[in-house]
Amino acid sequence: MDFTDDEKFVEKVRSIAPATQQDIEQLRELLKGLSISTELMESLIQPFGIEIDFSKMSSRVDGENNG
Repeated sequence: MDFTDDEKFVEKVRSIAPATQQDIEQLRELLKGLSISTELMESLIQPFGIEIDFSKMSSRVDGENNG
């Protein structure tokens, strides 16, 4: 969803739940912070040199591979 278009943003928020203008502004700030945090985390993650073979990973919490 494009959060830059104010009218579409307000329309989408109000289609999900009743919201005051103050609620909408708080949500906008929250989403802005989430976007910035996501970009920062993405810049910290080192890329893998090869693809990960998920078939060799454990599929259970106890470490057993059921695949």
